[in-house]
Amino acid sequence: MANFPVSIFCPYCKRYTALTPASVEVKCESIYSTYQKSVGAIWRRDYNDVWWIGVCNYCKNPVLVHNEGDVVYPSPLPSPTDERIPEHIRKDINEAKLCLNVNAYRACAVMARRAIQNACIDKGANRNKKLKEQIEELANKGVITNDLKEWANVVRWIGNDAAHPNKEEVSKEDAEDILKLAEQFMYVIYVAPAIAKERRKKRGK
Repeated sequence: MANFPVSIFCPYCKRYTALTPASVEVKCESIYSTYQKSVGAIWRRDYNDVWWIGVCNYCKNPVLVHNEGDVVYPSPLPSPTDERIPEHIRKDINEAKLCLNVNAYRACAVMARRAIQNACIDKGANRNKKLKEQIEELANKGVITNDLKEWANVVRWIGNDAAHPNKEEVSKEDAEDILKLAEQFMYVIYVAPAIAKERRKKRGK
């Protein structure tokens, strides 16, 4: 049985918001009168199988929800990517998240790999080199640590498998893990330095 409300990143207003059942007016009749009554837009196939119309508490747009949000139409957005990551790289991460959200695991892996390569180029790696060489170049220059180098290479390996035929299949777990690695890579090289700079500036250091 569904518990209300359910929280998602709304596909319409792109905010983290709660969904509550839509209210539907129904006509009721008795031997004495006819009247309108408000009920939730909920269909219970059985106790553990419930479909309902959820309404975003912010923008008031509707979505179709199964149980406690295991299925939502239109698909909810994934968690937003930190805006301190450069926009063109953030777009890659967001697209990877959308791919994961619709079970397109190979596409997710390819976009995570693309984000890593864009970040390498943004940080000064030779754009004409292969990604493996670009990662190595940043490590040799001290732009990234050995740990970050390893993270980037894991994303590269799985992204390569996803992009080429006759390679190992990309599972949901693979896609989830490399997306986390790619986003954490961006956090370390972009977000954490930006936070430190903001704190230094605020304190006049």
